[in-house]
Amino acid sequence: MSAVPLGVRAHWLTCALDGRDHAVVDHDPVSGAHLSACARTVWASSLASPPAARCTDCRDAVGDTDDDRPTGRLGRWLGRGAA
Repeated sequence: MSAVPLGVRAHWLTCALDGRDHAVVDHDPVSGAHLSACARTVWASSLASPPAARCTDCRDAVGDTDDDRPTGRLGRWLGRGAA
């Protein structure tokens, strides 16, 4: 698994197909598909849904080591980190 290129900022998006959060690095505005750091095509789930478990391949690719992040609205309201 290769790392995300310098200058590319990934954001986490929950996939409607596999239910996991992926680090999205590119978007195709025509089809609406997103490309993740793990090279999967991600189709966005409802943006009102709480964060899901993060894809381990994406976490490795972006260097994410935060295992203890809050999920759901309460964690976000309390300001304990961003999803």
